[in-house]
Amino acid sequence: MSASISQRLVKLRKEKELSQKEAAESLGVSQALLSHYEKGIRECGLDFLCKASVFYDVSTDYLLGLSETRISPDSGFDLTDIPQDSEIKTNTVLRAAAVIYERMGNVGNAHGDKCRAIYILTVYALYLRAVSLGIMPSNEYATLEMGSFLSSGTIDSILSTITVKEPQKHKKNDRLPVCVETVSKEAVQIIKRQYERAFKPSEK
Repeated sequence: MSASISQRLVKLRKEKELSQKEAAESLGVSQALLSHYEKGIRECGLDFLCKASVFYDVSTDYLLGLSETRISPDSGFDLTDIPQDSEIKTNTVLRAAAVIYERMGNVGNAHGDKCRAIYILTVYALYLRAVSLGIMPSNEYATLEMGSFLSSGTIDSILSTITVKEPQKHKKNDRLPVCVETVSKEAVQIIKRQYERAFKPSEK
């Protein structure tokens, strides 16, 4: 086993803040065997590699040291359902975005442009949040004024002006892609949790 694989197994486990024992249980191997994999003493098989790829939400190419990108570049652009779509993974979110963008583009360039603008603003808002936490360097476009502007609720007004106003009829018997359904379900849960935290009655 190459050092890059063992090092990445250790790095990914630590990022998840898991002990070796916890990771081994989730991956279906003994702690001793995982220890050997992480130290490069033993070479892991294809079955373990696939399990680790799914568990750590990275591509097998990344684990093998063939790519520095954790997600396969083409993984988000196959618009047919795949088994992993039922789980919230990075690829699931990317695939849902790709599916929606494709559908929006099919009803005209104007709608595609609106969809792209929404994604750009979303990524920008995430970037500003990362800057405020000190985990991303700032640039001339990430000012404190703009950060407070986006967090004030004004972004909702901006988004409402670029969303599609005219409803489009979907094809008969058209089924919602699994990745979109999964992302929607997770988004509702996030909203519910945040709402409950913000408006939970104080205990008397």
